[in-house]
Amino acid sequence: MSTKATLAYHQSEAGEPSWHFYEEVFEAGVVYLELRGVSVELHTREQGGADVVVRLPIETAKQLGLHTNVPPDRWERACDTDK
Repeated sequence: MSTKATLAYHQSEAGEPSWHFYEEVFEAGVVYLELRGVSVELHTREQGGADVVVRLPIETAKQLGLHTNVPPDRWERACDTDK
């Protein structure tokens, strides 16, 4: 059983990357941004077409403006420290 709760997402269209912005239901204070089909540069080598999941503190997600894609009630639930 997944404990992911979607906050916002974008499906790939015409080969562009897709993304999934979500919270883990029982984990307070952080959200996750999953990027699919993006190119990344690693310190050891370059790789294309990777999937990346970034764990972000709520405050960092706000600073990046990620909450602007999320309905207000879902964002309020994600920010609840009493999960």
